[in-house]
Amino acid sequence: MRVALAWPIVVGTALACALTSCTEPEPKVSAASVTTSVPNGATVGPSDPLVVTAHRGVLTSVTVTADGGTALPGELTDGGRKWSSTAPLEFSKTYRVQAQAQDAERIPAPPANSTFTTATPADEVTVDRTRPTDGDEVGVAMPISIYFTKPVTDRAAVERRLSVEPSVPTEGSFHWMADDQVNWRPKDYWKPGTAVKVRARLYGVDTGGGVMGTADHEANFRIGRDQRAIGDVNTHMFTVYQDGQEIRQLPASYGRSIYPTQSGVHVAFEKHTSVRMRSDSWGGPQKGDPGFYDEVLPNAVRISNNGEFVHVNGATVWAQGESNVSHGCINLSPENGKWFFDFVQIGDPVEIVGSDRPLTTADGDIPDWTIPYPEYVQGSALYQAR
Repeated sequence: MRVALAWPIVVGTALACALTSCTEPEPKVSAASVTTSVPNGATVGPSDPLVVTAHRGVLTSVTVTADGGTALPGELTDGGRKWSSTAPLEFSKTYRVQAQAQDAERIPAPPANSTFTTATPADEVTVDRTRPTDGDEVGVAMPISIYFTKPVTDRAAVERRLSVEPSVPTEGSFHWMADDQVNWRPKDYWKPGTAVKVRARLYGVDTGGGVMGTADHEANFRIGRDQRAIGDVNTHMFTVYQDGQEIRQLPASYGRSIYPTQSGVHVAFEKHTSVRMRSDSWGGPQKGDPGFYDEVLPNAVRISNNGEFVHVNGATVWAQGESNVSHGCINLSPENGKWFFDFVQIGDPVEIVGSDRPLTTADGDIPDWTIPYPEYVQGSALYQAR
């Protein structure tokens, strides 16, 4: 009886399929897909993190392994749509990527599998140092200098990885001084109290010819009080200002006519309680020639690399405030020179006026303010004429 009852059901089902042409339902295709930031088979510098992205869906698993099976760590963001590596890629490695995703209906997409290789540096380059250094407090005229351990061929590639981040909005520009030095200065003097972060994200960057950055660098510094000095070679006075107010006038003696103190904005960048000065060290009178000198003088503030200092010189007190008798330095009395030495900060501007010989880019370690700003911005490797 049970078999007989089953037979009409089978026949009925067969007849229904015959009449309606029954077929198996087509499997649904996932709307999701997966891409990686590094194409399959590529060789790349390890400067950027690896990013795996799910489109029209979310990632369900991401595994990235290097040679030897070492897993690359990463994190999911954007609601599970993006995975980014959280450790830097290594040089000279082959990475294998396996990733899966599913769409909104939880239908899995085909797994994504790819392989890529990171480059092997032909040589290495890093940031040797920065000025200001980390933790410094400097005056309003101090530019930023970044020095590299090797010359940079691809300046644009490197400059794209540099950033200056002031706490106060500040217009400024990079300017390459040499293949191993790039500076950044604000259009106008810094605002006092500004905190500045300098970053050089060089790791993995090809700086030219396969020479690659192997480390990042960061420095933080702060702008101190607004302190300035103006030296007038014709009135023989040296006037000091703080926060926009004149606070002291100091009688001074400047360079004699054959060795004039050069006009323009200098920057105080070294302080020495005593320093040996020789005229032949900056192209002045040589040993045995008239005017040659070799002496140690106290409380000296260097304001350029062409031999110019603001310093104590007790031997010229008789001329200070009256005439110019030096070889280009700014001579002050022992009392006034000690006061200025204690007062001045590294990075304070010292502007010389009235001289017919201008300071040039060839004269100073910090020539940034001798270059008009429209020309300064053209020294950036990323400059584009507007």
